[in-house]
Amino acid sequence: MISTIQQIILFLGTLVGGITDTKTGYIYDWITIPMIILGLILNILQIQLFNLVSGGIIFLTLLIGYKLGKIGGGDVKIFTSIALLNPFNKIDFLITLFFFATISSMVFYSIYYLIKYYKKGIIFEREKKGIYNAIILGTILFFYLIIMNNLRMAQLHTILILSIPIITGLIYFALQKGIKEEFFEKKILIKNLEEDEIVGEKNNKIIKKLLNGKVLLGKKEIAYLKKQKIKSIFVLRNLPKFGPFIFIGTIIAIIWPELFLIFFV
Repeated sequence: MISTIQQIILFLGTLVGGITDTKTGYIYDWITIPMIILGLILNILQIQLFNLVSGGIIFLTLLIGYKLGKIGGGDVKIFTSIALLNPFNKIDFLITLFFFATISSMVFYSIYYLIKYYKKGIIFEREKKGIYNAIILGTILFFYLIIMNNLRMAQLHTILILSIPIITGLIYFALQKGIKEEFFEKKILIKNLEEDEIVGEKNNKIIKKLLNGKVLLGKKEIAYLKKQKIKSIFVLRNLPKFGPFIFIGTIIAIIWPELFLIFFV
């Protein structure tokens, strides 16, 4: 009974989170905090120690990514709530969910921004370093997959499935500098900055020195920039929304929690 309740909360929570993330770019606290509280209550009622431990580990790990400006605060809370509401109290569910959420988003956004960048006009001169790095990384991954297949660590159909997100991801990796500059990096007036803005790379040396390497803007950093008479700053806006793909991963994991293991073990 409690397992069914956990599944329903997960379904509704990730569905609403995916919708709000798509529309506004936020997964709000009024979605994630109740999920976390309910998850904790249900864990205690069932003595689900794995869920409690995995929820704590995921929260602390993603919190580091948040501080480094690699993931949003809403994503940290939604993944923590998912771990606490894991209806199977096993790692299979989490691996399947995270894997398919990541893979589906990687494939979609790589193709989406490649098409947009192509239509706008790819500046290959700007992408030389990225293309070179992508070729190196692609070569390493290619030989790694061959070794996995030869050692029977992965079957051929698994490698073929993996090759799709790998290829699309490498294309995005090769062109990420231009994609970031063309679609994400925006010059925003200091008065219009919001908390948790991610600092862009286009900022001049003065701003970079003032921020002392910080990539995430909090109230303290914004107030300091205002005090230093900085008028505007480049930040990353309209970043890819991960919420809808968390929902996709949740549905797959609820229906077939061992799917990842069938492919890769």
